[in-house]
Amino acid sequence: MQTDKILDLFNLRTLEKDVFCVCLELGPSGATALAQRAGITRTAVYDVLECLKKKGLMIESQKGGTKVFSVQKPEAIELLIDEKQNEILNAKEALTQFKEEYSASNKASKPRLQIFQGQEELRQMMKDMLLYRDITAYVLWPVAKVVKLLGSDFYREFHQKRAERNIKIKVIWPQVQSMAKSKYDFLKNDFELKREIRIAPKNIDFSLGYTIYSNTVRFISSEKESYGFLIESPEMVEMMKKQFEVIWEASTKI
Repeated sequence: MQTDKILDLFNLRTLEKDVFCVCLELGPSGATALAQRAGITRTAVYDVLECLKKKGLMIESQKGGTKVFSVQKPEAIELLIDEKQNEILNAKEALTQFKEEYSASNKASKPRLQIFQGQEELRQMMKDMLLYRDITAYVLWPVAKVVKLLGSDFYREFHQKRAERNIKIKVIWPQVQSMAKSKYDFLKNDFELKREIRIAPKNIDFSLGYTIYSNTVRFISSEKESYGFLIESPEMVEMMKKQFEVIWEASTKI
């Protein structure tokens, strides 16, 4: 739904989105009508409406002594979006100083470990690779399980952004999951997505995957355990890359 793309900019809860969309559908309405259509109490709908008003997304008026709530005009919402764009630009300018301060306090060469749990955190972990450009990543990947864990829409968008950054990948899939290539359209355009795939020998199966890039190794589990972690360590990268190369040479081109 296109409206969701707008509402996501304002960090709305699901219930707030629902009430906004109900009001958009019904037009100017009283709290009772909105509550009934949204399937919540009048008390709850008033709390939600108050939040939406504070964010500038809805307005309140009076009609015959009754409070009436309306979705804000598109032009007014466009102004709110412009304000957010300005905030982002200001934040990006401040990021330059932040980078300097971060670099000054993170000069130690000790390995750094970050742990992630659940789908949203794992998606953020995946995006770490997108901080780089013009590199090659080495991936041992239980592809069908990871697509299920992260969601196909996210997976498609992630690989489009990766290719735009000229991040090439060499990928090894387990043989039992090789059918994923015909199941998902975003796994078919290897040349366009700068991807080379090989299928591991039958005796090598895996449910946990890893990716090696820059000075980082990223591990990710299946949906059953739903966790992952990043290790920033040149020594770990060197060791894991040697293991990857052995399996790569033994694997079959797809």
